[in-house]
Amino acid sequence: MPLAVAMALGIPMYVIARPFARIVGLAGDDVFIYELGGAAMLGYAVALAIGVRGARWSRLRFVVAAVYAFAVLALLAGFLTFVSGVVNGFVALVSVWAVATGWMASQVLVARRGVVAGPRNTARWVVAVLVLATVSAAVFGLAPQAAGPFAALMGYRGTDEYVYRLAGAACFGYAVMGVMELRSQHWDDMRLPTVMALVFNGLAAVAALSEIAAGRATVLALLVALAAGFFAVAIAAILARSGR
Repeated sequence: MPLAVAMALGIPMYVIARPFARIVGLAGDDVFIYELGGAAMLGYAVALAIGVRGARWSRLRFVVAAVYAFAVLALLAGFLTFVSGVVNGFVALVSVWAVATGWMASQVLVARRGVVAGPRNTARWVVAVLVLATVSAAVFGLAPQAAGPFAALMGYRGTDEYVYRLAGAACFGYAVMGVMELRSQHWDDMRLPTVMALVFNGLAAVAALSEIAAGRATVLALLVALAAGFFAVAIAAILARSGR
């Protein structure tokens, strides 16, 4: 279920954001926010697709923890939307998915708790990059939950507040995953999360550069272009060097 939904939401949000918004009954004004949310979800999709093809639990558990965090915050996003008086079928469906996925992920995490990480074998520069990436994911995961002020600060309308919160929820999962990686610092545990982060940052950087090239050089677009571009290059180097 998490893999299917990540693909079903990630692809249209990233590739055809405005038509997708019309289909699900949203305004679709701030296309870049849709694209960032789609980029984050496609990172989940790639990691889960690789992980379910035989990866050991020790290599998949951080990704599952990220899925759990994403689902919890997505449920909160749906709750806040309904409380504000907005009734939308898309929000309801995603909220149902969040409940089911959060429950399943929690059951798996509890049932398989107690896995002991291997020895710390990653380079210091890798840890430094991971700290920066984790802080960035936390900031851009939590800040959009205050969708109106965040949109105004970053140069956007903020019409679809739910999309801001959903995109932030997807981003926040990466922060939770990063904290777990920092606690482990064992490369075998970090490989799959690193692939996941590379997909997210690479796609986010492309979306940001496209936004800037289209004449929409907002604060958010500039920040994402710099941050995601840096992290994409750094994470690619980490993968190439196997964390050394």
